[in-house]
Amino acid sequence: MANTQRRLAALLLLAALLAACAAGVPSDPSPPPSAVGAGASGNGPDTTEQETAGDAAAEPGASAEAEQGPAAPPAGGPSGDLPSADLPAQADGPTPADTPPAPLPDLPEGEPSRLVVHGDRSCAMVALTYDAGSGADGAEAILDVLRKHGVTATFFLTGRWAEQFPDLARRIADEGHEVGNHTYSHPDLTTLPDEEVLQQIADGEEAIRLATGLDPRPLFREPYGAFSDHERRLVRQAGYSYSIYWEVDTLDWTFPGVEATTERILRAQAGSIVLMHLNVADSAAASDAAIGELRARGYEIVPVSRLLQCTTEAEAAQPETGGN
Repeated sequence: MANTQRRLAALLLLAALLAACAAGVPSDPSPPPSAVGAGASGNGPDTTEQETAGDAAAEPGASAEAEQGPAAPPAGGPSGDLPSADLPAQADGPTPADTPPAPLPDLPEGEPSRLVVHGDRSCAMVALTYDAGSGADGAEAILDVLRKHGVTATFFLTGRWAEQFPDLARRIADEGHEVGNHTYSHPDLTTLPDEEVLQQIADGEEAIRLATGLDPRPLFREPYGAFSDHERRLVRQAGYSYSIYWEVDTLDWTFPGVEATTERILRAQAGSIVLMHLNVADSAAASDAAIGELRARGYEIVPVSRLLQCTTEAEAAQPETGGN
């Protein structure tokens, strides 16, 4: 009897010890309240995925934010002391440099196209432009240089050139460059009757569209830089609001050599539009030499439309004058 009682007491004691152990050790341990919201180093948040979902459910408007995707990181990079490796991967999408500028405003019907020689001087930008009227001796090398430097330029193509060199025209488009209309066959428009001017512009546009898949509007460049007020009214009638001239003429078509062409490119200042040609092989080496120097001087190399957008923004920011 005594032995039975001792065994029963031992079993009760063992059961009590097991129950105490089970109560004191949780099966799914959680951090103490003081640790929630602090990283291992104590320098920043370490919010878990479960906590983020819980917070979103509790906050008004969280479902709309979830549909729109995560908020963009603050300008200037991440804050706090977290190393970049600890940051979540960003969603795929265009970088600021890949984002196209806002559409340029169209001019009212009946007005001449806007003649643009350079952009606003407050814009620390230079636009490199290349005309394609005849030949393509430098085209491949020029495109290679622009790709090497990550530069987007503006190419003014004639329709005949686009038909003659469709692979190059397509490459211009595929590599993200901008195209403008340079007529179909490069005549002096100021010497032609109105209907022929309009036909040159329309035929050039159609050939450029077929070769590149791009719409060259609203950028037009008159062959030889020959223009008149009446001619520019016809350009606007054809759907082009901007006649793009140039401030820096490299005269590369006279084949002065790489050094002379480079020196002329480097005459550019804030807002400059630089003229070169795709049939000049030396313009590739000159562009290669000049791009790094222009950037070192603080200039961004941009397509014409981006320079015009900056100019439009600068003009809109000018205070109004006159009146009471």
